[in-house]
Amino acid sequence: MKKIITYALYPFLLFAVLAIAFLAINFNSDYKMVYGITTIFLVFTLITAERIYPLKKEWQMTRKSFWRDLKFIMVDAPIIALTKAGFGILAIYYSETHVGYFTKLPIWLSVILFLLVFEFFQYWYHRLSHTGKGRIGIFLWKVHVAHHLPDKVYVVMHAVFNPINAFLTTSIIQLPLILMGIPPEAALIATLLIDLQSLISHFNVNIKAGFLNYIFIGTETHRFHHSANINEAKNFGNTLAIWDIVFNTFYYKPNIVPEKLGVVNEGEYPNSEKLFDVITLPFRK
Repeated sequence: MKKIITYALYPFLLFAVLAIAFLAINFNSDYKMVYGITTIFLVFTLITAERIYPLKKEWQMTRKSFWRDLKFIMVDAPIIALTKAGFGILAIYYSETHVGYFTKLPIWLSVILFLLVFEFFQYWYHRLSHTGKGRIGIFLWKVHVAHHLPDKVYVVMHAVFNPINAFLTTSIIQLPLILMGIPPEAALIATLLIDLQSLISHFNVNIKAGFLNYIFIGTETHRFHHSANINEAKNFGNTLAIWDIVFNTFYYKPNIVPEKLGVVNEGEYPNSEKLFDVITLPFRK
């Protein structure tokens, strides 16, 4: 069973997400409901596998870390919901006076083009949050560092974000959806893929994705992004690996796991469990 989880779980989930989207489109299902149920299914499946077959027991979710994660979820979820609602209103007004450039393209082509555009902006925002210079670079890092303060990576920990970061990353997804005129069918497929990769990137299980690591940012590559060793902390993509490969920030070492996760000089930062201190860090010296 452990080998099946290692080699077959990720391809199965990738196929399952695409199959669910295909069936939803062909049966004219409620896309919002399909998206919600599929996301719950992914979270439940991954958390269950983590509890049974953890890659590292010291990276497992504890009661203490769960309550920390929950606090961040309670702060970030309303921000994300309001951001999506705001962009939804914007989409209605925009669609009344503009015709989407990609509305009439085949669905598969719309998905690919959207992911490439979204990933390009997400990649550079993420990279500058780590490597940016000056006041803006420092501010972006203080916003983003909330996600790197935990010294363990697991599925639920994915939700640990500064609410400013939650707003910006949600906007980077929503804005191209509106401006590119992506049809609802393509938006369903793309957002499900983004969710799958975001969740499985923080998966504390020994997953072997093989050649798929050069297409998608997943478990084996994103784990290095959370390394406390700055020479390993690359892979700034969220869903696709293409821009990391193009801009020479792709880092992949098969069968190797980072020795330590978190930040360098962790004593310079507030404890990740101190929610107020973490989310106000960008506004303090």
